Amino acid sequence: MIITAHKIVAALTVSVAAIATISMTASAQQQLPKTTKETIKGAPVVTTEVLQGTVVFVEGNDLVVRMSTNDYREFHVPESRKFLIDGRELTVHELKPGTKLTAKVITTTTPVIERTTTVGTAKVWWVGGKTVILTLPNGENRSYTVNNDYSFMVEGKKATVSELRTGMTVSAQKIVESPGTEIASDTVVTGKAPPAQGSKTQRAPK
Repeated sequence: MIITAHKIVAALTVSVAAIATISMTASAQQQLPKTTKETIKGAPVVTTEVLQGTVVFVEGNDLVVRMSTNDYREFHVPESRKFLIDGRELTVHELKPGTKLTAKVITTTTPVIERTTTVGTAKVWWVGGKTVILTLPNGENRSYTVNNDYSFMVEGKKATVSELRTGMTVSAQKIVESPGTEIASDTVVTGKAPPAQGSKTQRAPK
């Protein structure tokens, strides 16, 4: 069989095209944006508040208390809440009008930041001033306006937008931070029951 130069060139062309396709696919897979999420907690702040009042009315899980400030407050008390009255654990149903209550509320407030970091690779299609147009791995061109202090990564080195050139492969990261707060409360309620009726000491007749 005679193999002509034309056939050899054609075969090489097909092989090169196949290798290029494989390389582009592998490169695109490597350039896909990678997103990581992390939760950053700050220093917790603990506050303590003391509330005092007297039980006025109890019905079911609803409790009305006359506070030390002379205003009335209504509380819906869950079944799990226990009151430590004279050393005994009581439920809201066992409270009597006249019971003195002291609630110590300990609140821990922790600032929390949910940080999302996305790192992606693209090719510089055009750059001018603070504007750069990047070709993303999916072939889409997208324009960005970048501050001078923002750094891209080019071949492992940092580069500002003014140092970018057409054709460069750059790596950039986008960080989004969502501030939030975690609040945990712990309440301990203690009290003193009213004196039982008829328990007053009577004087002996003269």
